[in-house]
Amino acid sequence: MGRHNSDSGNSGNRPEPNRGDTGPQRAASGDTGRQRASNTGASNTGRQRAATGNTGPQRAATGDTGRQRAAARGAGGDDFGFEHRKVRSARRGAWLWGLGALVVVAALVSGFILWRAFGGSGTCDGDRQSVTVAADPTIASALRDAAGSVSADSCYDYTVNSVAGADVPGQLTSGEQRPDLWVPDSQLQARRVVTQVRQQLDLTSPSLASTPTIVVGKNLPQLTSWEQVMKLPDLRAGSPVDTSSGDAPIVGALAEVNAGKLSETQLLQGMTVLAVQQNNVRQAGDSEGTRLNLANTSEVPVVTTEQQYVMFMRTHPGSQLKFAIPADGTVLLDYPLVNTAGSSRRDTAGDAGKALAAAIAGDDGKPLAQAAFRKPGGQPADVDHPYGTGAPVQVLSLRDPAQVDKALRQWQVLGVPIRTLVAQDTSGSMQTAIGSETRAQLLIDASHQGLQLFPNNAQIGVWTFSTDQGPNGQDWDQIAPIRRLDAPAANGQTYRQEIDTAVRNGLAPQKLGGNTGLYDTTLAAFKEVQNSYDPNYSNSVIIMTDGQNEDPESISLDQLLAQLKKLEDPARPVLVLTIGISEDADTDALAKIAAATGGTTYVAKTAADISSVFVNAIQARVQAAGR
Repeated sequence: MGRHNSDSGNSGNRPEPNRGDTGPQRAASGDTGRQRASNTGASNTGRQRAATGNTGPQRAATGDTGRQRAAARGAGGDDFGFEHRKVRSARRGAWLWGLGALVVVAALVSGFILWRAFGGSGTCDGDRQSVTVAADPTIASALRDAAGSVSADSCYDYTVNSVAGADVPGQLTSGEQRPDLWVPDSQLQARRVVTQVRQQLDLTSPSLASTPTIVVGKNLPQLTSWEQVMKLPDLRAGSPVDTSSGDAPIVGALAEVNAGKLSETQLLQGMTVLAVQQNNVRQAGDSEGTRLNLANTSEVPVVTTEQQYVMFMRTHPGSQLKFAIPADGTVLLDYPLVNTAGSSRRDTAGDAGKALAAAIAGDDGKPLAQAAFRKPGGQPADVDHPYGTGAPVQVLSLRDPAQVDKALRQWQVLGVPIRTLVAQDTSGSMQTAIGSETRAQLLIDASHQGLQLFPNNAQIGVWTFSTDQGPNGQDWDQIAPIRRLDAPAANGQTYRQEIDTAVRNGLAPQKLGGNTGLYDTTLAAFKEVQNSYDPNYSNSVIIMTDGQNEDPESISLDQLLAQLKKLEDPARPVLVLTIGISEDADTDALAKIAAATGGTTYVAKTAADISSVFVNAIQARVQAAGR
């Protein structure tokens, strides 16, 4: 017991390449809001003069009027018989001027109060508030320019940071370092992330801007539906973790299910085909820009947004890219403003968010329009629309948000690539025969079949375990680190081939022996995956064993379950999937281990079960996501 350490270690989150905050967007903005804000802040505005009291009506109220100055100059002079009128006029004039002064003062006071309520720059008295905004990279640059103008005319200093969707969960769970406000690319993404990190969705504004999802390519067919889009040869779309435009084919096809044009089974089949294709062709560092560049230099169609298409075309004169929208309609990315501040700053963030949203709805929203965003709801902005864009669009609406979330959970399982560490039992009992082969040989065959199922961008690593496999009585041994399956390996092989060879060698008869060190291995594998967590992947551990824990020096089952719960981090979720091989496996313990992390368990009792064990495990994930 003394040799076990339950500390979780530090997170290994990796930054994702900036996919949208491009030079073209910054260049396209021209006279930025930040520059205008600087000029505005330096000028003596009418509002500021009003606040200081240097106005004509106020001078009148003090009594320094031209009429009074004339009367002083004419003392003792001839009034040409109008003395009686002069007295009455003076009284009436004084009354009128007094009333006018009261009206002006009342207007100034009420205006001052309203202005202060909306954050007028002359009312801060030096008490300005710094507000941090995490923004989707596609809108970050334009929003930064817009926020510059708002800062100059309010009590808030906005700092807008470009944050990739995959990195947002880590930021929202970073305590005092969390952003005050967040602008994701859609409410769908906002709901998904806050659910993951177990927070409440607090919308300050349902939409700051919008852009329709489109299909771009050189030679596009006439598109009638999003199901047709899902079946386009060589189609490229973004990962659901990266962009909500990657969800558009799913949401569009779900609308067809609602309309009775498509069954739910057909939708799931279409999602599966789309996911397999995307995960086999999606490269490391994939982004909106790389996909559009691919479309520009090949016949590949891509799913993107109108805004990204326009920004790309501005910097690629002569491009032959065209766009199309299915006749059924399209899905809008609506860029909501979410209050993500902690409890001590939530009111401040809410007020700052309202001021920002109100300003963007007015003249301060020009940088967004210049960056090719539409108004909320898909309404065209008041700018010229190049490349045939900007026309009214038919927006697909779905009746049941829960149905959308269910479909997107399933798409998340299928569309987000897998990153997993497989721990395989090499204890002596794996030499037990099942039919004409040993359990170990059947597991080698199952692993070989499973490796062919994983797409090219999956990341896989393999451990073997029994007892006393390493220093200080360690129960596990790494035979292959976690890497992409299509990564190059030795002797001209791919990493997929290298892992296949490593598994065969690791489960060879001469390598089998010892007892089952299940609990220590499970905890160590969980820590390994969590500490090297990649937010662009679905991170997991797969434990495969034919027995029960037999290491007398290991932690207990209760201690393991307690440690898994303690280490759980919603910003770095790691699922443990357990697979029992034969009826000798401790199915009760395996089920509890899986349940502690939200994973699933499966038992392979026969040779046929073992041969399909990976297929069944993947199907179980999809079915669980659809509940």
